Amino acid sequence: CRDSFQEFKRQIARHAEYARTGKKIQEKIIQEVEEFELDKDAEVEEVRGSNISLKNRLAKLEQALRNKDELAENLHVIDFEQLKIENQQLNEKIEERNEELHKLRKKTVVTVQIITHMREKVQFVQKEYQETKEKLATLDQDLGAQRDLVTKTKHERDEHRQEYAALKQQTGIMNSEHLTKDFKDRADRIKELKDQISQLKKRHGQMS
Repeated sequence: CRDSFQEFKRQIARHAEYARTGKKIQEKIIQEVEEFELDKDAEVEEVRGSNISLKNRLAKLEQALRNKDELAENLHVIDFEQLKIENQQLNEKIEERNEELHKLRKKTVVTVQIITHMREKVQFVQKEYQETKEKLATLDQDLGAQRDLVTKTKHERDEHRQEYAALKQQTGIMNSEHLTKDFKDRADRIKELKDQISQLKKRHGQMS
């Protein structure tokens, strides 16, 4: 129907003439007018559709408002009191959660402080351990040197004993004061070195 009406208007426009000049209206102008009318018709349809949508939305909102009003009218006093009780309980739970959160934050602060203290203590122990390790290394070196010295002294003692025995056989001297004193001095030196080694071992054991 719409297309027929459009064709009817197009035929009339083609046979129409300008009143002053008597000339027919150009086809280009007729097309421009038709396009203009189509654009306006489309705008009208769009506005009409928007208007219908808005009316439907308004009707839904009005119905929802009426439903809320009916719900409010049907809400009894006991329901309102129940809502108040539930709201109070919810507020109490929120308060409890806030207290728990506060305690947790305090506990977190204490934990961080403890961890910081433990880190400092670990650093101190590591430093002390390194120093002790260096002291033990020094003691090990001293102990090794003392052992070498004892070994050397024992070797010298054995050599002197052999010399002393050989000298006794050669000279037949049984109680030479000089040799006896020399032997005694060397024995005392060996005993002194043994005591030093014993003390070093004791210190080494205490630091291990």
